[in-house]
Amino acid sequence: MDANVLEGGGLTPQAAVAEIRRIEGLHGALARRASGLTWMIWGIVAPAIFISYALLSILVGFPGDGNGYHALWILFPVLWVPWAAIGFVATATLWRSVGLVIPRRSAQMREGVFTGAIIVGIIFAGFAAIAVSRVPVVEFAWVLMAQGVGVVIVGLLGLNCNDATERRLWILGGILLVAAALAGSLALGSEVLLARQWFTLISPLTSGLVLFGGGLYLTSRA
Repeated sequence: MDANVLEGGGLTPQAAVAEIRRIEGLHGALARRASGLTWMIWGIVAPAIFISYALLSILVGFPGDGNGYHALWILFPVLWVPWAAIGFVATATLWRSVGLVIPRRSAQMREGVFTGAIIVGIIFAGFAAIAVSRVPVVEFAWVLMAQGVGVVIVGLLGLNCNDATERRLWILGGILLVAAALAGSLALGSEVLLARQWFTLISPLTSGLVLFGGGLYLTSRA
């Protein structure tokens, strides 16, 4: 008879503890893999938002550029919404599936909502300040920097982090986004039109590499 099995067919206390630890390890791996897939989802959504705005700006120009008025300018405030909705639905579906194995706590749901509120809030607060001050700005550069600042804050607060490695990844990813925005802005100087053209490439490429690459790393270590 197996030494880990009692005569009645049950597990010994030592074997039961080992089995519980094994299951907890599997739950942890599943949670890390789901986190990695979440990063990858947004590593597709974020560049898609940038590219959509780039195509719209090529078609009708940016508001306030002296190009007159175009009816499609009304899309600028809301063009991100469909992509964000896709990201949220995909993320919710993923974690709902994970929740069949690992019951999710309400605190985790609140953390996810708080994370989105931090990042979106920083972006829109920045645009509000820019609108009031009427300072010429490269929109894509600001959004990329705001994303980075928000991601760093989320990492520092420890939101949506399964372990210390994932927390450090949030902080590192945010720093990379901010660094790319600052480096591009400094390199291009005060040439707003030229900077806008370059950041239509820099912003989606950087956000995609950081988020999708971070997701690949998390899934590989699960």
